[in-house]
Amino acid sequence: LVITNPSNPLGTTLDRDCLKSLVKFTNDKGIHLIADEIYAATTFGESEFISVAEVIEEIPDCNRDLIHIVYSLSKDMGLPGLRIGIIYSYNNRVVQIARKMSSFGLV
Repeated sequence: LVITNPSNPLGTTLDRDCLKSLVKFTNDKGIHLIADEIYAATTFGESEFISVAEVIEEIPDCNRDLIHIVYSLSKDMGLPGLRIGIIYSYNNRVVQIARKMSSFGLV
């Protein structure tokens, strides 16, 4: 399951209860949850950004091997020439594979 939080272009965010439901659903079904948090610093109005990383701390027996977060400095920080993407995963195999995908070098 791939989610974008906050959304683009509106900057709306998913609330804590919704994120908990998504994490529980993916854990119950044994499927991976990829949270695209590339616009974490780009929210509008009173919208509060809550990361999936925060939510899983509140869920007992959460299978963290199924949780992956992606982020990039180029979009959120307005740095289009700075090509730094981040994959934050609790799954060692995913991290090992991501290391092999790096085009130039790891930051």
